[in-house]
Amino acid sequence: MSSEEGVSTFEVEFEIKCSAEKFFDIYADHVTMLPQVLPHMFRSTTVVKGDGKSVGSVVDWEYITEPPSFETARQTIEAIDEEKMVLTKRFYGGDLGKKFDLYRATLTAFKKDGKNYVKWCLDIKKTHGEIPEPHDYMDFIEKFTKEFDSSLATGNVSA
Repeated sequence: MSSEEGVSTFEVEFEIKCSAEKFFDIYADHVTMLPQVLPHMFRSTTVVKGDGKSVGSVVDWEYITEPPSFETARQTIEAIDEEKMVLTKRFYGGDLGKKFDLYRATLTAFKKDGKNYVKWCLDIKKTHGEIPEPHDYMDFIEKFTKEFDSSLATGNVSA
């Protein structure tokens, strides 16, 4: 974790069972299917501007964190590089916006030594010092990655 001008960065990397390309493509292009695939984690993902998969697209999220707590946020796609399999989304507003002035999640999917990986980089800036470190959100990212990967690897999800 590094800190500059109040922004903290958290990184986590997971080996995945499905191909890096499949994980990236399905996550990048089909965000609206998440409530069907992982209904215990996502209540809804609604595209409110754009197509939901290109820069500038806006999506409203309703999700469930641990301990079971319902939260909302709005997300804008800031950058996407399909060739390098990098996707950056900024989340704001709703419950998340009350905790963070900045909440940017960057997904990078890649292959290394014949294996597939997903790396998440979370840049956050808390609204004030009383906000705890985002361990619950990192746990959510880990749970999401493993369960989404498992669904993709078993063929339960396809584009």
